[in-house]
Amino acid sequence: MSDLIFAQISKLFKDMIEKILLEEREKYLMEHNETRANGYYKRTPKTIFGEMELKIPRTRDGEFKSDILPSRKRACFMLEEIVQAMFIAGVSTRKTGEVIKNLIGTSISHQYVSKLIDISEEVIEEWKNRKLEEEFPVLYIDATYVALKRDTVSKEAVYAVIGLKEDGKREILAYFLPGGSEKAAVWREIFKSLKNRGLRGVKMIISDDLTGLSDVIKEEFPDCLHQLCWFHLKKNIKNRVRKAHWDRILKELEEITNSKDINEGKERFGLFIEKWRKIYRFLNNFERKKENYTYFLLAPENTRSYFRTTNWMERCFKELKDYIRVRGYFQNEESAEKFLYLFFKDKNLKLSSRSLRYSCDINRFFSLLKGDINHA
Repeated sequence: MSDLIFAQISKLFKDMIEKILLEEREKYLMEHNETRANGYYKRTPKTIFGEMELKIPRTRDGEFKSDILPSRKRACFMLEEIVQAMFIAGVSTRKTGEVIKNLIGTSISHQYVSKLIDISEEVIEEWKNRKLEEEFPVLYIDATYVALKRDTVSKEAVYAVIGLKEDGKREILAYFLPGGSEKAAVWREIFKSLKNRGLRGVKMIISDDLTGLSDVIKEEFPDCLHQLCWFHLKKNIKNRVRKAHWDRILKELEEITNSKDINEGKERFGLFIEKWRKIYRFLNNFERKKENYTYFLLAPENTRSYFRTTNWMERCFKELKDYIRVRGYFQNEESAEKFLYLFFKDKNLKLSSRSLRYSCDINRFFSLLKGDINHA
């Protein structure tokens, strides 16, 4: 009887994992409409039920990777990881214990679950202050807001930094929860902290157009290009123009991003501003930022999407907020720090295990950034 129950639970677990894998592929295809589904391949990772053959969905571009499937180097779902994943998803310790019992047939107390997620402040600080040994030519920076209870519940900024290495791999370099709203002065402190940890070789920073941020970047990284995010630009313009004009404006903005080089891009941006400023005076503010919005055109054409937006950060923040939505808000700063540590450390493992496509062209761009670029 026990063998039959084990087999049934094992099948339920297999079905659940394969369903999640399919949902992950569907999400990927929605975000990458240039590719399509391409059947399956088989892998046999180790699980809490022993080795299990799984059907892994593929895409034609070969770039889809599951966030829940263990890497080939380790290839094992660990109990601690399952518990921590459920904590991130907002499942209570008592409910987590019940789920684990249903999975493996052995009960674990909610006190033991609490122990698995009881991460000391020293462990968190050690990871946040780890030495940065390699160069990171490109940084992606942004902030989002989470609800946190101190004496009352209020939203506070979470700052995060993704670094792109010369091998085309990304890494979560830092996250901060300093209190208050996003400010350029806090970014100055973050940059100083990163440099103290060994950050070097930064040649481009991609961000939104936060007031004062460009000046801070110039002070902390004098030889660095500041690329402003096109996702934020489009969102900002869309919110301020009439619906009847938006389709035409969007088409002209996309023509700018499809320019053959930075000179053509700046020229088209200038013509766009000249045309529409007669109706929308706020567009005059972009005149002196034309170069900041077109630095990405220095990159080889097939890699430009990597350097045009902070979309990787936006996706990361969306996932973060989806998890937090289950909780509502954090009861205190300690619980927020513990959650953010588990979330960003997990994202870092996934990002750092994958290299971007066109690594040769990315390296060519990095070589250009290291050379003498005319900032005028």
